[in-house]
Amino acid sequence: ASKTSGTPGYMAPEIMCRQNHTLVSDYFAVGVIAYECMMGRRPYVGKNRREIREQILCKQVQIKRGDVPAGWTIQGADFINKSI
Repeated sequence: ASKTSGTPGYMAPEIMCRQNHTLVSDYFAVGVIAYECMMGRRPYVGKNRREIREQILCKQVQIKRGDVPAGWTIQGADFINKSI
């Protein structure tokens, strides 16, 4: 069972692992929200908290230049890539 509270898809790895964290963890959440706005879906998905946690811990999402939707900039994608 998880000992953290909150929406798992937006939690930084250090929060998921109950390690010390700073406001840098908030940038992770902002990056996830920005990714969701840009791509229309969450970057880390799963059927339950455990699956989402594994995605966050094992996979670093990157938006490739060719995947940037029309109307969005490569700079926006770069910000997201550096955040999550």
